[in-house]
Amino acid sequence: MKKRYLISLLLLLMVIGTAGWYYYPQYKINQIKKESVIDKRSNEKSKQITYLDYIKNSPESTYNHLVLGDSVAQGRGSEEGGFAKKVNENLQNLTGKTFILENQGVSGATSQGLVNQLEIRAVQESLKKADIISINIGGNDIVQIAKEEGPLKAIQSYDEVKTDYQQNLNDIFETIRTHNPDAILVLNELYNVVHSEQKYYPATEKLLNDWNLIAYETALSYKPALVVPVSEALQTEDIDKWLYDSIHPNDEGYTRIADKTITTFQNQSYKEAQ
Repeated sequence: MKKRYLISLLLLLMVIGTAGWYYYPQYKINQIKKESVIDKRSNEKSKQITYLDYIKNSPESTYNHLVLGDSVAQGRGSEEGGFAKKVNENLQNLTGKTFILENQGVSGATSQGLVNQLEIRAVQESLKKADIISINIGGNDIVQIAKEEGPLKAIQSYDEVKTDYQQNLNDIFETIRTHNPDAILVLNELYNVVHSEQKYYPATEKLLNDWNLIAYETALSYKPALVVPVSEALQTEDIDKWLYDSIHPNDEGYTRIADKTITTFQNQSYKEAQ
């Protein structure tokens, strides 16, 4: 009886441990998001200001918006300029200021590719004059291995690829801050293109939560910076409405990303660089 009890207890602890391993990244992301949102009840006392209000109150009349990253940053699948153009249009309407877009997105770019791109002098000059820098990167890191060497190799290399991504993202932010200490950095979450009814969905959710937690934790160290919760805007339940091909959003999808970006600007507390 005692032996059976010990085995049951061990199995229960294993289940709890596995559940913690699976759900912890999303729990941590939710905590970071909660702490970043302005508490309107204490706003007057704390004198917090949203990113949108910071832009509204700025003496600058023109904002330079630089976009970096992969094909989603580039706007592939859109006939209307992708999410960045829509963000600019919304910000102009809300602030009365002029927003100039420079899109340096590269189709197929990985985080290492973006690290390399930031070494180019012309790109560094764009960094220096940017007021807002939007980044969409990371999705191709593991996809590239799966395409070149197969899904088994991608699974086997997961920890290594994750570690490399974390280091690359930190290098990207550090390089940007070296050239521009004050620009608002806007990093997009990665989103899931596997329908929730498919058997691979739980595994892809775990992967994306790991990737996105890295994004949130990195952004915390390089204020002013925020992460757009794109996965909330692009739910797999209605994937046919917003997906252009197997990976990229259509204009409906990019509109959702842009709207979520504006909502994030409206709700999150602006934090100056330290």
